[in-house]
Order: sequence, then structure tokens, then C-alpha cells
Amino acid sequence: MASLFKRGNRYYLAFHDTSKSPQRKQVSLKVSHYRAARKKADQLSREFEEGRYSPWVKKKEDEGDISIGDAIARFVATRQNLSPQSIQKYQSVLGQFLKWAPEKKTLKQVCQDDIQAFIDSGNRKPVTKKTYSTTLSPFFNWCVKTGLLFRSPVAGVRLPKIQQFHHGVISHKEVQVLYETIERYSNESKHFSKELMTTWTKSAVKIAIGLGLRAGEICQLRREDVEFDNRLLCVGNRDGFLTKSGRPRVIPLTEKMIAEIQHNLKRSDFVVSSSSGRQLSPRYLSRRFKFFSRLAGLPEHIRFHSLRHTACTNLIESGVPLEAVRIFMGHSSIRVTQRYIHYSPLAYQKDVSQALSRIESASSIDF
Repeated sequence: MASLFKRGNRYYLAFHDTSKSPQRKQVSLKVSHYRAARKKADQLSREFEEGRYSPWVKKKEDEGDISIGDAIARFVATRQNLSPQSIQKYQSVLGQFLKWAPEKKTLKQVCQDDIQAFIDSGNRKPVTKKTYSTTLSPFFNWCVKTGLLFRSPVAGVRLPKIQQFHHGVISHKEVQVLYETIERYSNESKHFSKELMTTWTKSAVKIAIGLGLRAGEICQLRREDVEFDNRLLCVGNRDGFLTKSGRPRVIPLTEKMIAEIQHNLKRSDFVVSSSSGRQLSPRYLSRRFKFFSRLAGLPEHIRFHSLRHTACTNLIESGVPLEAVRIFMGHSSIRVTQRYIHYSPLAYQKDVSQALSRIESASSIDF
């Protein structure tokens, strides 16, 4: 006999058999919708009555009887839709963990103390320890979800406090100073002509602020990603072009942005290319931006990714709904988008004052 019930946001199936010990056995159906749960429950109930399934008999895989290396290989295979950088990070951190714990034969033998010792080993900085933890966590959560483990050993791991990195945003005035600095450097330099130096550097900044793209995405953009008739830009929607999350997105283009892109495509098939027309690397793009940022006297915490934060903040301050901004940025959740918003005190005062004035004028109550 089996009964379906819900705990939290997940459905479970409870089996009863007085000849077993314990007499009651609960099985997670790993679904949160009733129809899916009912379908799984009916199937397991039939198999139980026919003797083809017993929750008291565990499969080897349910017992965690699998090596760490095999589990890592399976996990990485499920992440092929992510960007090469994300896959490389998983392979690097998980590979280091595998080498660090060669005596561990199965996943079931890995405990919280092992994870803690691995993260604390070596002379790692606090931010690196945080990165290791946030890389190991999806792996072990996947192991739990697929039934390889009962619980994640990463839960409860202690991490040192790290100083929050403040990307900040760049004001319109700072952007203008940055452009002037780039042009002045090009005019005074004996090694670069103004056209070669300013074209791709300034264009990369314009596109990053206007479209909220990452450095890696800008460097991959090609002519085929632009739909001029529909005024759309397709990001990560073709073979060989992946976003950080692996999810493609479509961004509307303004007339000015279309003109900027068309001007760049006269020199190369890349939307933003080097002075020789070749594809840029994200690292080189970030380094050149940092060079000019320092030369312009901008705050030290400003870097190329700050332009993406600026794009997000500009949209919010312009009144764009938060969900629309999330889709525009390609974030997995609104919570991620909120971390990119840096609401200025002046914008706060202006927006709230205007809102209060509208409320007062629309209400008959004397506040």
C-alpha cells in the first residue's frame, strides 16, 4: 500500500509493509507538480504490487556506490551547454578535488570534513575558497538530485569572510573622460594611429554599456548574429558561441547601436575586432580597458565588467521593469539582477519624490 503526500515543495510516496523493517518507507518523487507526482506514484505503485520494485531494496547507485571520478565525468557531461570557461572551471576545481582525495573510493565516503579540509588546504585566498565552494556545491547538489548521495557534504562548510568586490557604475561624465583619454593617447602615441586605436576600444565600451554584454560575448559577436531588418542582436544563438550560462538571449537594437555595428563591420566580420581586424580575446579587451581607465583617473575598482553593471543600473533608473531587465541581462533569476543594480542617492530621491507627489495628487486624503 502506498500513499502520496507533499513535504515542502516536493512530493513523496510512502509505502507500508508490516513484514518489513521499518514498516514505513518514504521515497522522494523529486517533483513539485501534482500531475507529475501522481503519474510517478501510480507507476511505482504498480511496480511495487507486481514485485518489480521495492523501496526497501536500494540500488547500488542509490547507495552512492560510485567513484568520485565517475561522478565527476557524469556531471561534466550534463554541463556541455555552458560556456567553455564555465566547463573549464568545473573541470579544474573538481579535478583538483579528485587528486586531493585519491584514497576516497566512493561518493558516500566524502563528508563535510573532507570538503572543509580540501578548501582550507594550500595557501588559498578567501575569495578563492569561496570560488571552490560555489563550484563544488552544484556538483554535489547534482549528486543528491540524481540519487547518488543522500545529502550534500558542502552544506555547512565554513568560509572566511571576504570583502565584497564593488564593481560600481560609470557615470556619463566618466565615460566622456574615458573617451577623451583614449583619443588623446592615440593622438600623442607614435605607435598607433587614431583610427586603429580608438575605433575598437571606444566601440567596445559603447556596446558594453548600451547592451550590457560581457567581454567574452562582445569578442564572439559576428555579422551573422545581427538581424538588421528586425533590429535585434542574437547572443549565444549559434554553434561556437555560448554565453556564460549557456542560455541564448535576444537584445533589441537602437538606431545608434545599429549604426555603430555597421561601421565596425566594414573592417571585419566581427562586431568588435582588433586594429588588424582579428578576433579580440576577453582578457586583452579587459586589460586595455583597465589601462585607459587608470589613465583617465577613474576609481580603481572600475573594470570592464563594471560597464555591464552600468547598463543594468541605467535600465532600472529609466523605469524598465525588473523582469525585463533580467531577460535583457540574461540572468537566471531576479536575485542575480538585483546584485547588478547600484541605485544612486539622487535617482532614489527623484523617483520617490515623484511617486509621492503622484500619490498625493491622486488621493483625496490630506497626508
